[in-house]
Amino acid sequence: MSSPLVLLARLHEHIEPIDRGSRYEDPLHDALASAGLGAVTGGGSQLSETGEIEFADVEIELTDLQGALDLVVATLDGAGAPVCSEILYDEQIVRQFGRQECLAIYLDGVSLPDEVYATLDFEATVGSIDALAGPQSYRGFWQGPEETGLFFFGSSADDMFANVEPLLRRLPIGQNARVVIGRGKVSMPSRSLRLPRH
Repeated sequence: MSSPLVLLARLHEHIEPIDRGSRYEDPLHDALASAGLGAVTGGGSQLSETGEIEFADVEIELTDLQGALDLVVATLDGAGAPVCSEILYDEQIVRQFGRQECLAIYLDGVSLPDEVYATLDFEATVGSIDALAGPQSYRGFWQGPEETGLFFFGSSADDMFANVEPLLRRLPIGQNARVVIGRGKVSMPSRSLRLPRH
C-alpha cells in the first residue's frame, strides 16, 4: 500500500484556529473519512507583524490525489473558501479555488474622540453592518494595537461595500476607518480607502 500524500489547503483570510476547525477542518475531515479518501491531520496560521492572520493552512493526507482533490475543493468551496485559496503539494500550487470575496473594515481604535469609544455598542454595530453586507457575511474580527478589523464575506466585495458605505459614513465609529475591498492574498487585486471624519 502506497504512503498517503500530504497536501496543504491554504486559505487567505483572517480566521482564528477554533473557527478554522469548525468552518473548514471538521467538514473536510468528515467528507474525506466518509469517502475513504483521507483525513485532515492538522492546521496552522501565518501571522503578520501586527498579529493579524494573513492565511491559514489545513493539512490533509489523501490516499489518492486525483480521486480526492475534487472532493477537497468542493467541500472547502461549500464552506465559504475565499478567492485565491490554494491546494499545495510539495510546495507547488496544484489547484486554485474559492469564490468568496472579503470586505475588511478596520475601525480606528486610537484617534477618535473619547465619547465615540465610550458609547460604542460593538455587537450592535457589527450586526448593523452584517445586515447590509449580506446574510451571515460577518466572520470575525481582529484586535490590533491601533485598529480593529471586521471581516465580511460574500460574492462581491464591491457590492458589499456599496451597501454598507452609507452606514459607515454615518456611524461615529466609522470615522477614519480603513476599508480594504478584496482583502486576501497579497498578490490579489484589492483597493483601499480611508473614510472621512465628521
